[in-house]
Amino acid sequence: MSFLRDRYSLEWPEEYLTYIDLFNRGEYFEAHEVLEDLWVVEVEPLKTYYKGLIQIAVAICHWERGNPSGAVKLYQSGMAYLAIYPEEFEGLDLRELRKRLIDIFAPLLHERTFPMPAEGIGLTLQIQQE
Repeated sequence: MSFLRDRYSLEWPEEYLTYIDLFNRGEYFEAHEVLEDLWVVEVEPLKTYYKGLIQIAVAICHWERGNPSGAVKLYQSGMAYLAIYPEEFEGLDLRELRKRLIDIFAPLLHERTFPMPAEGIGLTLQIQQE
């Protein structure tokens, strides 16, 4: 569980949970939209965390829509935003998420015109409850 949740005994915001649900259903554009509503009113350290998640969703969206350069740019900035957080943050295993994203985006980074795999990216997010 997050240091913020431990400290304040808060549950995760509905927008965060909705982002995860939409992301897991492959609705990346919608996921980014709902988390953006929370990001604009949030403060640090969560603001940058949400920005990283938003940019990862939009990177996948760009890749799906045939814009590999936009996908690479947003993937790289999203990963940079997430890099400052510990291995586990806000219920997500960020170490595993970062590793999976590196593997998923490797072909696109190597060959900028690499198409999105027909079966999608096969990545799901799960909140780890304690």
